[in-house]
Amino acid sequence: MKFFYQTIVFFFVALSLFLARDDVVSMIDRVYSHIEKKSDTPLIQFEGTKEAQLPNKIDMPGALRVVGNILNVNNTKLSKDSLISLTNKERKDNGNLEALKDNQLLDLTAEKKLQDMFDNQYFEHISSKGVGVGNLADEVGYEYILIGENLAMGNFKDDISLMDAWMASAGHRANILNKNYTDIGMAVGKGNFEGQNIWMAVQHFGTPRSVCPTIDQVLLGVINLSQDKIKDEESDLLNRKEMIDKGVVYEGSTYSEQVTEYNNLIIPYNNLITDVKKQIDNYNNQVHAFNLCLKNHQQ
Repeated sequence: MKFFYQTIVFFFVALSLFLARDDVVSMIDRVYSHIEKKSDTPLIQFEGTKEAQLPNKIDMPGALRVVGNILNVNNTKLSKDSLISLTNKERKDNGNLEALKDNQLLDLTAEKKLQDMFDNQYFEHISSKGVGVGNLADEVGYEYILIGENLAMGNFKDDISLMDAWMASAGHRANILNKNYTDIGMAVGKGNFEGQNIWMAVQHFGTPRSVCPTIDQVLLGVINLSQDKIKDEESDLLNRKEMIDKGVVYEGSTYSEQVTEYNNLIIPYNNLITDVKKQIDNYNNQVHAFNLCLKNHQQ
């Protein structure tokens, strides 16, 4: 009789364990299903710093040389301010273009160019050392997206005579009437050139980089730091996921504890990816706006 009761008890225990087996498996599956799948989105790529490849445009028509002029150089008097005024008059008379503003930095680059030509006895846009108007602008800190230079040498009667000569030359006229320029710098001077006492004039035109929207370099730095953080966190999460899949003890944690820790880490990781995507979109919109402005000012 005792044996009979033992058999009955054993049978119900075994049956209970058998029926509970599916519940245990189901419970494990439910726990595992709580592990959020790591985002399949690859590490975020963005357009990069397009301003670093800024295609600055430089306009330099052939230098204007007036030779064989019978005028006496001592009777000639060229004036920087008068030539700037005449330049703006030509712009107004030819399309009602906006007047150019006298820029001190461009005045300085023009003066540097004038003195260098007299000192080194040349009359070209590029010096023997390879220095041009773009290099001079860099030297004085004039950040530009468009820059140009007009040169003239000769014993002109007056400022009007010089301006007429420039306007009669297609390349120099194009610089004077370029609607995209906003700034001007001038330098005029008399000196010895190849044994003759003669006048030279330098006209520098510019469009500063500040006319276009700025690109937030601090934001770019934040993006780069965040991307590094994403890579580090991704590596850690992949390692944790691998340990969970293998069902091994990791960092002294049980399977359930590992799952909980993984889920606690994956949420801020996914949030970081979302935030960085928004930052990259913002940055790329800035780059796009800058490049569009650049294109419009160089047409």
